Amino acid sequence: MRILSLFFILQSLSIFVHGQNLFPDKFDDCDINSFCLDCGDTKAHFDSDINQYFNQRVKKENYIGIQGSIIVQVLVDSTGKQCVKSISNVTNIHNISILGIRDIINAMPAWQPAETNKKPINVSINLNFTFNLDSLMVSYEHFDLSNVSNLSSVGDVVIANKNYRYSPPHGKERFIVYNTQNSILPWDMTRAICIDKEGIVWLGTDNGIVKIEGDKMTLINSSNSLLKKKFNKTTIMAIATDIYNNKWFTDGETVYKYDNKNWTIYDSTNTPLKPVDDIYADSYGNVWFPTDEGLVKYDGNKWTLMNKNNSIVPLSRILGVFNDSKKRLWVSDYDSTIMIENNKVFDFKATDNPLKHASITSGYEDNKGNIWFNLYEQNRIFSGLAKYSSTGEWSVYNISNSGIPSNDILDFAIDENSNTIWVSVNELGLAKFDGRIWTIYTPENSSVPSTYIQKIVFDNNGNLWCATFNGLLKVETR
Repeated sequence: MRILSLFFILQSLSIFVHGQNLFPDKFDDCDINSFCLDCGDTKAHFDSDINQYFNQRVKKENYIGIQGSIIVQVLVDSTGKQCVKSISNVTNIHNISILGIRDIINAMPAWQPAETNKKPINVSINLNFTFNLDSLMVSYEHFDLSNVSNLSSVGDVVIANKNYRYSPPHGKERFIVYNTQNSILPWDMTRAICIDKEGIVWLGTDNGIVKIEGDKMTLINSSNSLLKKKFNKTTIMAIATDIYNNKWFTDGETVYKYDNKNWTIYDSTNTPLKPVDDIYADSYGNVWFPTDEGLVKYDGNKWTLMNKNNSIVPLSRILGVFNDSKKRLWVSDYDSTIMIENNKVFDFKATDNPLKHASITSGYEDNKGNIWFNLYEQNRIFSGLAKYSSTGEWSVYNISNSGIPSNDILDFAIDENSNTIWVSVNELGLAKFDGRIWTIYTPENSSVPSTYIQKIVFDNNGNLWCATFNGLLKVETR
């Protein structure tokens, strides 16, 4: 079954989300800056009988023999306009496009928007299409975010590269999994991780932060910090450590700074910050926040919003940012990447390098001056891992030219001592490249607990720490 449990990830997200795709098949042409999950005193709904509506439009001859469910995330804005954001296919067929469900939903007459205190709001709702060989039942999937419990997701293994040569994992790696059953982790679903200047591990879970010093774990939540609780939990979406060893966290709405003694809260009331689900701290003391209204910079004293309306940054809906050792600022939206050097903007659309068709989501500069980028492209054709050498040459790893198991990379980390690249691959787990071959580590062939690993990072001892949807994974590589 293809991750039916991902439906319940809805409950683990904070009530307001920022461009969040809930399911594997994603459509970036459907976007609302921020929305809440099935909230409202009055729920978003279609005026007619929704089951009857789809039974009249989905052709029966196209679903004869289909069994299982298709769950569709639909965004409905405050005007009642709707569009399909993402889809989870848990049926016995792979290609569901013949059913035309997405097109039918997008072409529906206007919905009735959700309302809170009689004010229309933007929401995400789910429709469940249940097939039983020759019948179709369509229903709303409502849920109660005030009643949540610990959640996790293992997921099925999907290898997108059909030319990948599978071989059993080899090496001396030791896998250690920490979860709610064997540690103080308050939640098995984790999304963010970083290691500070003192080697302390900071893990962001869907119900607080775990600080790890050697063998000691400390839980940080709303009871012992300024972290805000929403629906009985605190979801941490991203973590970063700046050069002063301040820790930065975000729950999607609010940004927190912790200086090892005091907490400071930043949000839209005292900064230009809008909903934010990522943080990047550079080596010059700046902290950067990609938002849908531009790139926000904090230089230690001043907050600045940069977008196409007020700066040389020709973008607004920011996806990724990286500042290299030559002070070249790399910035991307969901369609392109630009580089700013000496106040000049370089657009890669007219080039032949990997950034012509792809956007960066994160970057890393190694000790030799090579810059590595994780690449995103909507159809995953031009996604993958790119290298920009110190001599200005580009190379890329993707399924068309290498043994990488998939182009859909969530994060990557490089062990420069062993010249080994590790990537977290969506719907797979981990993959390791030693310069010769790619080796995969999945829940099927190793102790990797989930096919969803949001963030990975190396510590100074060569241990790889991974925030997964089924606990914290530590890989001892040496």
